[in-house]
Amino acid sequence: MNRTIFTCVFSILAICATSGAQTKPGPAGHWEGSIDVPSGPFKVIVDIDRDSGGAWIGDIDLPAQGVKDMPLTGISVTGDSISFNLVAGSGGPKFKGKLSDDGNTISGEFSQGENSFPFTLKRAGEAKVYVPPKNAALPEKFKGKWEGTLESMGRTLHLVFNLSNTDGSASGTIDSPDQGATGLPMTEITTTEDSIKITVKIVNGSYAGKLSDDGQGLTGEWTQAGNSLPLALKKSAVAKN
Repeated sequence: MNRTIFTCVFSILAICATSGAQTKPGPAGHWEGSIDVPSGPFKVIVDIDRDSGGAWIGDIDLPAQGVKDMPLTGISVTGDSISFNLVAGSGGPKFKGKLSDDGNTISGEFSQGENSFPFTLKRAGEAKVYVPPKNAALPEKFKGKWEGTLESMGRTLHLVFNLSNTDGSASGTIDSPDQGATGLPMTEITTTEDSIKITVKIVNGSYAGKLSDDGQGLTGEWTQAGNSLPLALKKSAVAKN
């Protein structure tokens, strides 16, 4: 009789101990912090979560540059280690850090090219990842490689727009050879019968252009940080997809 009572008591205590134990929170969440660059703290705001299929998704705000909801790429989580990129591929801006024991801090190194700086992010709430609507497929006449030059502050910058469809959705990248930048992702792409609008969150820029009658040129404006400059593009190659 007494043995049965003691067994029940111990079972209850075991259940209470199990239910009282807290699981360490993972990297999903809303994070705020800064990168310690030589000029002083550079504020960043990061949101990380999982999509309906369980894959990691995220975005970043860079208030000082007017960048908001820029998608993260290459998010990798292994144990307490987490890394993510601002641009797809190697050599681009990258965060590589570790989750603290209490799960409320991510600290590590931010690297770009040969430079690296420490960063710290503090958990500040639930994740609020912005998921842009899927772009409609590009009409054939807009697909391809488009090249042009931008005159800015006495400097000529060559730009290459690469427009195609990926999985039935418009996608694209911008190359700026004079600045050593390649594969800057286009975020949103919309078209009408003879015009196209492109948003590039990573540089807080956008382009609006109108197709020429022969379909081989685009005349429009590049806008960045509130400033607009004329930008004409010529088609140099047709997309394969």
